[in-house]
Amino acid sequence: MSTAAIDVRGVRRRFGARAVLDGLDLTVAPDEFVAMLGHSGSGKSTLLRALAGLDPDVEGSLRIRPRRSVVFQQPRLLPWKRVLANVTFGLGGPRPRERALAALAEVGLTGHARAWPVTLSGGEAQRVALARALVREPDVLLLDEPFGALDALTRLRMHVLLRDLCARHRPAVLFVTHDVDEALLLADRVVVLRDGRISLDRTVELPAPRRRTDTAFAALRTALLRELGVPEEIVEVTA
Repeated sequence: MSTAAIDVRGVRRRFGARAVLDGLDLTVAPDEFVAMLGHSGSGKSTLLRALAGLDPDVEGSLRIRPRRSVVFQQPRLLPWKRVLANVTFGLGGPRPRERALAALAEVGLTGHARAWPVTLSGGEAQRVALARALVREPDVLLLDEPFGALDALTRLRMHVLLRDLCARHRPAVLFVTHDVDEALLLADRVVVLRDGRISLDRTVELPAPRRRTDTAFAALRTALLRELGVPEEIVEVTA
């Protein structure tokens, strides 16, 4: 049995004649934060759904530690339940209310336990989604573009929060994003999904705090943009 938190070997997923995942291999170690980049339709969300156990038609070897949580781009809160009830929804074990209140405190929402989801801002709703995921103390945290719908300032604040939460809870993380900078700011490793397989796998060895203006950051950013097929003239402009 692999000691990895996620161990994917030869995974394939077809939709009709199209192979979205085509012999994909990926390993994520315990306590490792891996960001996955790729174009729309490249299979990033397809892989996350398979890892979450939501796609029975995937082929190949896919092993993941059973305690896992998923955070989607949309918070997917139940509108007929208050914030605290959303966090405790489906939560087993002892003292669920106390654990949920502690999770809300971790994301800075202690005073929102009795609020209805409709009254929350986008950032607040996504913080509730993070609390709901982490209150279960998962071994693996799957994040599918969780900050894609947020404004730029809220997104930066969520980056800081996510880093702090992962340092505290120490799950293995697979984070899907379209944003190269976001991947480099957060991850220990960045992989690129292309043509159904991992085409590039880079360790991010940048000192904290990571800065976009650092030469090493810019070099990694350029390499990732080129692997994603961004035209050379655009890479030069954005570098």
